[in-house]
Amino acid sequence: MKNIRTVIIILLISLSFSTFGQNDSREIDGIGFDSVFQNLESGNFSGTVNGVLIVKDSENRQSLLDFQGSFAKLEIEKDEHEVYDTSYKKYSGKTTSGKTEIKYETYAYANSIGIEFRGEFYELTLIDGACDLVINGLEYSYESEKSTEYLIIRITKEIELMNRYDSKIRKAIKILPNSTLVFAINRNK
Repeated sequence: MKNIRTVIIILLISLSFSTFGQNDSREIDGIGFDSVFQNLESGNFSGTVNGVLIVKDSENRQSLLDFQGSFAKLEIEKDEHEVYDTSYKKYSGKTTSGKTEIKYETYAYANSIGIEFRGEFYELTLIDGACDLVINGLEYSYESEKSTEYLIIRITKEIELMNRYDSKIRKAIKILPNSTLVFAINRNK
């Protein structure tokens, strides 16, 4: 009888963990970044960004942010401690109008995306203690030519970005599916 009671208690504990445990659908296991820049410790590279981001603000208004050959850059910043990676890879670019900025970053197996939108910065980052998760719904691939590497970012699911914690009012925006950006980064400094 004691064994049956012990088995039932263990079963209930297991069920409670699976039911109430953390299960964040914003993240999936990372597989790494197959970039020609991946193993560099530092450097600054320029290029362009093309594409569109479809963004929904906190009032459900939709905006189309266009990037048409806008200036972009990749800054590779050395990680002095080299915990999981040798460096942070920080991509940034501005919309055609120059009013909105996109930031995308990778470190180890993790990534983050942020948008400077209507005077506030919104972000979702999975660069944290373990650095082994990537943003669910953000697909990325790298294509390389002799002098240029293309980072292709496609949004396949709604991704929610939050403004900074120190903001007076916490707000969110969403990047909607079918948003696509292509960073074309020159491999020569």
